Amino acid sequence: MVTMVKPGGPAARAGVKLGDIVVAINGSPVDQATTMTGMITSMAPNQTASLSIIRRSGQSRERQTIAVVIGLPSGPSGAAPGEAPSETHSPSGPHSRPPAATPSPAAAPAALARPLAVSGYVHLTDPLEQAFTLDVPSGWRSEGGLARRSALQINPYVRSLSPDKMVYLMLGEPTLPGFSPPSQMGNAIGHPEGTLYDAGLGGLALVLHYLPGTEFARMYGQTVLESVCPSLEFISARERPDLARIANASWPTVIPSRSAGGEARFTCIHHQQEMEARVEAVTRTTTDNVMWGVILLQGFIAPRGQAEPAQGILDHMAGSVKFTQAWMEKQNHLSQQAAVAINQRMQQIFRQQQAFIQKLNAVDENFESMDELISGFSTYHDAAGNSYSLSNANPHKWIDDSGRIISTPTNTKPLWASGYHPLAHGAP
Repeated sequence: MVTMVKPGGPAARAGVKLGDIVVAINGSPVDQATTMTGMITSMAPNQTASLSIIRRSGQSRERQTIAVVIGLPSGPSGAAPGEAPSETHSPSGPHSRPPAATPSPAAAPAALARPLAVSGYVHLTDPLEQAFTLDVPSGWRSEGGLARRSALQINPYVRSLSPDKMVYLMLGEPTLPGFSPPSQMGNAIGHPEGTLYDAGLGGLALVLHYLPGTEFARMYGQTVLESVCPSLEFISARERPDLARIANASWPTVIPSRSAGGEARFTCIHHQQEMEARVEAVTRTTTDNVMWGVILLQGFIAPRGQAEPAQGILDHMAGSVKFTQAWMEKQNHLSQQAAVAINQRMQQIFRQQQAFIQKLNAVDENFESMDELISGFSTYHDAAGNSYSLSNANPHKWIDDSGRIISTPTNTKPLWASGYHPLAHGAP
């Protein structure tokens, strides 16, 4: 990434800008700052270097080719003044790297690994309804809010990304519907399994057989985590009754029901480094098998060997969530009239939420940007003709009516995401 361009230098004259990401020089891939430096310094003065760059424009990215005439060498390092770019940082960290021999592939993971720690925490408040607060790591990019699908259906969510874009933490999922198991009555009225329907004041409901926490954690991980971390592989799953106890204490109910907690573990590849990923979930079903839902959902992706520190940070975040008393009283005492009024304003509320969903998407995109240097990106569009520039790491893209985007390696819609629609490849 270009972090400095010398005014009046060759790069500036050619049109290189701050924030540009150099992905190739003269057709040869650039994987880190030292690789680029070696390419530049090996070229003769007045030779033209063809830079392939990615440039962000608003919410989209575009690939460009810029021709830069190499300047005269200066200084003991032999670097060209105003070289293209004159200073960069590798996506794996915010600091510039001095020219050095490129490490061998075997040494690369050790060079990238660093102790995972946070300097402290700051408070994040739900910006939509001021419904809750929680602690998030200081200096990390954190986005969150309360996604409301109806008067009674609410989904709090948070995403946090470390400054080096190597640790990704998640709490909740804004697009989760409620669930109802398939039934003979449902089939008779045209609601077979997989149907997404309007449940009235309760919001959207998806007909889906009950998934205990362990099964839901695995299914969700194989959808959402693979969306941001390619080459995901399932490793193991286990039941977590302790999570069920925590969730039941946080979200008590007077409806006769039972809860099941579980976790699923995965590995994936991010920035050419092996990662560990984990999802924890608790689902609750009514004892009469009429409805079920997800009452706890959290997870992370972290470099191999740093799973436990990442889990500790995630647990701190989850344990710090506090719903404000004023919001709880208002929500718990909704009258039928108030619920109807909220549902009548849902389109207005939904438009407001879409801006925050875009910020959540941006956290995912920032994490994925480490892999775009290898996979590249393509243009996609929705049915309305809106264009999106998205990573090729997983080629199949899905979007729901809130604007939430997930991607999959195969053209199979995620099991829980019936409200999502495919994005078409190419410009509209």
